Amino acid sequence: MPNVAVVEQLGALQLKENQAPTGDVPLAEKLPIGQPEGSAVKISTNMRPMTLKKNTPVFKYDIKIIAYFKRNDREVAREISSSHEKGPKKENDKSACSSIYRLACDQCPELGKGYFFYDSQALLYSLSDFKKEVIETTIAGKKIEGFPNFVKAEFKITKVAESFQTSSNEIGKAVNIRPARADVTLLESLNMMASGHALENPNVFTKNNCIHYLSSPDRSIAIGEVRGQGMQASSVGATKAVRVLQGRNPTPTAYLITELKTTLFHPNHAPLLNVFREIRGFATNLSATSGWAREQIQKYKGLCCYLDYGTSEGLENDRKMVKIHSFGETARNQKFEMSDGTVSSVLEYFKGTYGKTLKCPDLFTVVVMGARGGRLMNIPVEMLTFCDKQIVKTQQMEAKVQADLIKMSASKPQDRKKITNQVADSIGLGNGDGQFFTLSPPEIVEGRVLPKPVILGGGKKPCFWNQKPEGPSTDFSIQHFVDAKSLNNWEVAFHESEPLESSVHHLIGTMRQMGMKVNAPNFVFIKNNDLRTIFENAKQREVELIMFITRSNRDYHKEIKVLEHEFDIRTQDIRFETALKFERQQNTRRNLVNKINVKLGGINYEVESPTFTKDRIIIGLETSQNPTMGDGLTCVGFSANMMAKETQFCGGYMFTQRSNDIYGSVLKDIVRDVIKQTCTHSCRVKNKPQELFFFLSGITEGQYSLINERYSNLIKEGWFAAVSGGKPINFVPAITIVAVSKLHSTRLYLEGPTGTTNIPAGTVVDKIIVNPVLTEWYMAGAVARQGTVKTSKYTVVFNTSKKWTLSTLEAFTYALCFNHQIIYSPISHPVPLYMAGDMSERGSNILGFHRDNYRNEELDLARINAELSYANRKLFGTRFNA
Repeated sequence: MPNVAVVEQLGALQLKENQAPTGDVPLAEKLPIGQPEGSAVKISTNMRPMTLKKNTPVFKYDIKIIAYFKRNDREVAREISSSHEKGPKKENDKSACSSIYRLACDQCPELGKGYFFYDSQALLYSLSDFKKEVIETTIAGKKIEGFPNFVKAEFKITKVAESFQTSSNEIGKAVNIRPARADVTLLESLNMMASGHALENPNVFTKNNCIHYLSSPDRSIAIGEVRGQGMQASSVGATKAVRVLQGRNPTPTAYLITELKTTLFHPNHAPLLNVFREIRGFATNLSATSGWAREQIQKYKGLCCYLDYGTSEGLENDRKMVKIHSFGETARNQKFEMSDGTVSSVLEYFKGTYGKTLKCPDLFTVVVMGARGGRLMNIPVEMLTFCDKQIVKTQQMEAKVQADLIKMSASKPQDRKKITNQVADSIGLGNGDGQFFTLSPPEIVEGRVLPKPVILGGGKKPCFWNQKPEGPSTDFSIQHFVDAKSLNNWEVAFHESEPLESSVHHLIGTMRQMGMKVNAPNFVFIKNNDLRTIFENAKQREVELIMFITRSNRDYHKEIKVLEHEFDIRTQDIRFETALKFERQQNTRRNLVNKINVKLGGINYEVESPTFTKDRIIIGLETSQNPTMGDGLTCVGFSANMMAKETQFCGGYMFTQRSNDIYGSVLKDIVRDVIKQTCTHSCRVKNKPQELFFFLSGITEGQYSLINERYSNLIKEGWFAAVSGGKPINFVPAITIVAVSKLHSTRLYLEGPTGTTNIPAGTVVDKIIVNPVLTEWYMAGAVARQGTVKTSKYTVVFNTSKKWTLSTLEAFTYALCFNHQIIYSPISHPVPLYMAGDMSERGSNILGFHRDNYRNEELDLARINAELSYANRKLFGTRFNA
């Protein structure tokens, strides 16, 4: 490990590389509040305080269920309470466990009275202590829905160790500044109890233990339904989470949080052939190479189906499950060698072995694999049936369906609040259990709307703040750029049949109006869809920027950005349809000119805040799970103020293996590269960095120890690698790491004279509904253009700086939301994090374009990063991705 001697000299590292965090190192202490700024507002929430019945013990028990099923005239035993199945099979096992548990309750006197909460797997919570250490019974001669071959089940309850018992008085133990010392037994039991009514509701099905959906719509709830091709239909439900928060009392308080959820599902138990018949363009003589098949395999790959023949036929939920891998030859043409050495077609095999005469012998077959992998098999479409409750992923949706879902989810605040409560009540999440806890109305807290930062345009002139009928706005405008760049040698590329030179003249006028010095461009034309020649010629002419103006149906964008990376030339891609509007739409021209100026290194406007300092490096990290990259890889985007001025941000990306430790393998290298790039500017070296500040997205609370014990040390290693030159040094900057998340269920609403509305940009909530031991706040960085605002949650996980208070951190974060430079209004996240997200998407698209070059060999991340990142390009250190 480079520079390890330097690190050991300082004694800075607590963990060796690859050593797992212990969770016993304290996280960052709560910061002092400081001097809160802004105007107070009344905020309602979707978080309901839970009042626990005092001095009430909770007992924890293990459940073991071994079920016996009849297959091929023999009994097969399987422990379904600790199912190793995945997907629909696991859900089926949980359903069977619930049915067997209810039958056991009828047979065991100990389970006949009392209050029990069963997770449909291997865990039971009870408010009473069983006198027996073990309770056993056998369920036989009963029917289990979905399992017609069920024979019997052995049911056993065993009390767990005394250390896992808890009581209602111990809610405060669920949180601890040392995560390993938190006792979450009571929190787990509360989550179970909160779902009790939902799990017993026959009109509710549950996904991932925490999302409850209504099987049939509740007509009293004013929410629509979305339908897609292939019998896809939406279901409405609610997520549920119990969190222990600061509350209003001296001790922490449990809260039940419910959030509206609308999800599109594939049809339940539908024959695959029937599903395909519902999709436009289907015919029973399609080959696997047809356009229809090539398009649909992208939507159905990975979905689970049951086999409908042989030993699986008639077994309902106990049928063999397979996953769709691809489409293959037709049943008539697909040949394979049988065990006796003879060659048979799929058509002949199913007729001879199973007596099945295929109705569609000239239709492609479905290439499937076992639920856990294994060899591939060609199965006729008509021999497969969809498993139930499979979610349609975003990339599998039609654009219109996706838009309809977004529209349905983007309800106004007053409607969302009402519908959420109605859905929670219909599911069974709206009431306490009456024995262990009661629910209070949703919490109402005080928030603050932070003051806007100072924004200056060219000539240090203050920006103009727009006004709206309802009052002051966070939208602004400027007359001239602060640092307007020159554009001397540039080209505009049209498709050979679609010139639009007049639009460029309007654009040049706006550039000059904002202060840029611009020469007339050289016009070039794309022939035979050949973009590469455009770049090759531009490289020879040392062109600064290529602007493409082409129709959207030509879809050149991805290839343009791939070639930008390869040839190290800035590009700007504009839709022909957009350019047609230049003459009459000034804002469209200005938005584009904003991008061009910052790509050239310019500064459009300055954001001033007393929380900004010249000696702080600010880094944001975000990941992309874009499916075009293939399995096993993720792209980490990063952005930092590593340009000449400390308020200028640019970024890059790196690829790494997908894992729970999303940043660990690349964090040191990113920090090193950022600091080295920053130090290429003499003005930044003069103000030696005294602080490294990080915004990390995609971090769960379970990973706080990872940040605290591992990431903090990787950051130090990156610092040493950049500045030490192999020599011992004695200075380490202060480090602050803030975890940022929108993956939470909290919703905040503004309550005022006109009723429930969206909270305005700059609203922060930092009391009552926050972590009781860590510095945490919710903030709305931007205005909701439609629907209801989803605030981000900020949590300080690691901190060695003595400068921060909660109030200055909030002001600092909000000011950064104004520094996008292209959009003249605040954005949802601070700019380094927002730009890191853009960078991760750019990297994902570039790797997706080149994926075949790396598919047939062991992944060499060093090679992929060397060839596909911007680290060794001239454009690194510029805002090429504006």
